[in-house]
Amino acid sequence: MSTDHVTNHSRITDYIIIGSDLCKGESCPVHSPVFRQMHVAAEIDLELEHDEPVTPHLDMYVRLPTADHEVPSQAQLRIAAHVIHEMVSQGKNIYVHCRNGHGRAPTVVAAYFIQYEKMGVLAAVERIKSKRPEIHLEQSQMMALEEFQKRCRIN
Repeated sequence: MSTDHVTNHSRITDYIIIGSDLCKGESCPVHSPVFRQMHVAAEIDLELEHDEPVTPHLDMYVRLPTADHEVPSQAQLRIAAHVIHEMVSQGKNIYVHCRNGHGRAPTVVAAYFIQYEKMGVLAAVERIKSKRPEIHLEQSQMMALEEFQKRCRIN
């Protein structure tokens, strides 16, 4: 096992964990053991920059490739929110990550809070920020969440 590998993650709720890419796009001897230790059952990977190996023991792995500093599409926000909801409803841990866990990953977790916990955009982002202060959503990501909220309220 690598000794120079540092994981950077924050538990946002009992079941939702936001973090960085544990593998940095390589075959990683840390990924599986860390996930087992955290009892992670599902992973949402938002990185476009590179593929990573899928951890074998996961119940679900969802890849929604989005470029760094860009906005997940409305469809990606819906898919991610639904996957998070399914895992949380089953009492299973889900690890949501982008490169650093500061923009794309918090954006899709905020979408979950907006759709399933009926939070407003700012409240959703603040809830995440209270557990992971280093997040910094781009203005375009905030605007996408505003649009997502409108669509959720219409349906």
